[in-house]
Amino acid sequence: MFITKKHLNRRMLLKGAGAAFSLPLLDAMVPAATAQSLTAAGAKLRFGTVYVPNGIFPADWHPEKVGKDFEFKRVMKPIEANRDYITTISGLKSPEGRQDMGGIHMGASSAFLNGAGPLSENGNFNQLRSKKSVDQYIADAIAGDTPLRSLEVGTEDMGTSAGACDNYPCLFFATMAWYDDVSPLPVAISPQVTFERMFGDAGTAEQRLHRLVTKQSMLDSILDESKRLERMLGNGDRALLDEYMTNIRRIEDQIQRLSSRSTVISNTSDGPVGIPDDFDQHMTLTYDLMHLAWQGDMTRVFSFMTGHEATGRSYAHIGINEPHHNVTHHKNTVESIEKYSRITTYQMQKFADFVEKLRSTPEGDGNMLDSSLLYFGAGMSNGLEHDRHNVPALLVGKAGGRLEGNRHIQAEKDEPTSNLLLGIADMLGAEIDTIGIATKRLVI
Repeated sequence: MFITKKHLNRRMLLKGAGAAFSLPLLDAMVPAATAQSLTAAGAKLRFGTVYVPNGIFPADWHPEKVGKDFEFKRVMKPIEANRDYITTISGLKSPEGRQDMGGIHMGASSAFLNGAGPLSENGNFNQLRSKKSVDQYIADAIAGDTPLRSLEVGTEDMGTSAGACDNYPCLFFATMAWYDDVSPLPVAISPQVTFERMFGDAGTAEQRLHRLVTKQSMLDSILDESKRLERMLGNGDRALLDEYMTNIRRIEDQIQRLSSRSTVISNTSDGPVGIPDDFDQHMTLTYDLMHLAWQGDMTRVFSFMTGHEATGRSYAHIGINEPHHNVTHHKNTVESIEKYSRITTYQMQKFADFVEKLRSTPEGDGNMLDSSLLYFGAGMSNGLEHDRHNVPALLVGKAGGRLEGNRHIQAEKDEPTSNLLLGIADMLGAEIDTIGIATKRLVI
């Protein structure tokens, strides 16, 4: 390795060299004879969260032993190879939903990142009112000059569950991230939309560059997706879309920032098109896009809803033909609990594959997982009872050396998940006085 006094700018793009994306952190970006961890080019903190609907059966999830070297239960088993990056927490309780409106089930995801869920205005819940979510506070702290402040992705909208919104606006259950107290962020369920946000329109390189310059591609795709959602909501909720669309228009500014990376876009190979018919492919592609987004430093914050709480999706590809939601109402039968655990084990396997990809990606003096913090969990434990007690909460990554790993932390009984959100925010440098129903900061 040749050592010189010059080094490349972290934001440099390859010009005419066939680069697919913006450059990841390279040795050449580090000043000569300087430890990478001490430079501005060093790996940046990242945060991602992955949500699984309908809970995880607790007996197949939480370890028995507290502290180090715990034994992995069945559903968590696929990620055991990354034990040194794992911190799992038991004993937490997520916020209750409103039983009089059915929110006891449907509200689980809406409070996952802000501890609040739907809020009323003069007793009226038919409005978009909640609280800014922890991922957005973290984005305030770590997004820096990334083109995309955060990415919100998923695999399905509420079109598969018409009439299942329990008198709330359906948008409450189709997103977890809130930019502020009145602005839910749109979730892209199409990998093409996500690709467009990152690199311009999916298609040929020339088409992507042209569409980016004219600022049409991403807005057109998301507007089409929003129109489809609007048709599903019914007349009562359509008036709410004006406020929602304000969030989408905010992305126009992000497109202008992306124009500075036109060289990258013009050299990128063809991207994904549309929503994959195969769910397993959809999951893989979404995780792959999140990996690329982090590797190219397009964003440092993402949230991924693997499904929504009223999902009617079946998992035929792993031999389960019944809808996921129905399986979770297992009536304590051995056969149904077995199917329930197979579904969540599958979800853990997909997440574990993503974690392994991060760990296998060199960055600075270590790997991408060393500088990242992932939060994997659900808004309930036992789906049969819509149980908010002892919910799954898994942290993965070293968070730049701030998290030890290989630990099972037992929280105080029924300690609010909001306390964990505060602990995560502290770890990533986000300044929050309180969130949701927090009583203190959980030390992790």
